Amino acid sequence: MNSSVEPTAAKKVNLTVAGQAIQAREGETIIHALWQAGLGHTIQTGCVGGVCGACTVTLRFKDGRRGGTDLACLRPVEEGMEVFPFPVDALASPPPVSDPDEDKLRAAFPTVDRCTKCDSCTVACPMGIPVMDSVLRMQKGQIEAVAEDFTTCIDCGLCRAVCEDKVLPHTMGLWVRRSLGLSLDHPALDQTKERAMSDQVEQEWEHLLNCDDEERLQRAKALRKG
Repeated sequence: MNSSVEPTAAKKVNLTVAGQAIQAREGETIIHALWQAGLGHTIQTGCVGGVCGACTVTLRFKDGRRGGTDLACLRPVEEGMEVFPFPVDALASPPPVSDPDEDKLRAAFPTVDRCTKCDSCTVACPMGIPVMDSVLRMQKGQIEAVAEDFTTCIDCGLCRAVCEDKVLPHTMGLWVRRSLGLSLDHPALDQTKERAMSDQVEQEWEHLLNCDDEERLQRAKALRKG
């Protein structure tokens, strides 16, 4: 007797993306549904793992739940879901500074005091960061706490995109983190810079670029052992 079991066909759900109706397998993400439908170009894509923040979208639901923003690479499809591409333009940040404090933050970002406490930024964040509370901490000069708040920030820009007061929350949060990083001593980095300027490194580059494959392999093995 054949004991093999036929796989159960995946349940299909219906949704629309930018007004175009498609079918998708229940449980797959919006991005995978778009690829299967040949519509991968509809939403910009990067890592497909919730890290780069490229695939920002807005959503509406058939059952009347409040829609919102999300990442298409993380959000599973649902029956009746409406998806709209919501790309967020990149924004250059002021360079980080050593020993950041309240005054330096305000000098770099005069918009920090515009916050009207609507909390839209927190609702929009796909990473669960307490964005509005962190902006209030910025106003009080609680720099270390701000850096901790934005540990999981992926720079998607959704908090900035929904802020009608142009406060630039994630830009400020990441600036704080970079500034604190710049303020630390980096002896290992200094040593790396010194080595990069040495003749030995130049010689290694010469071998890497100009020697034959077998010699390159042997040198790589020797370096690994060393």
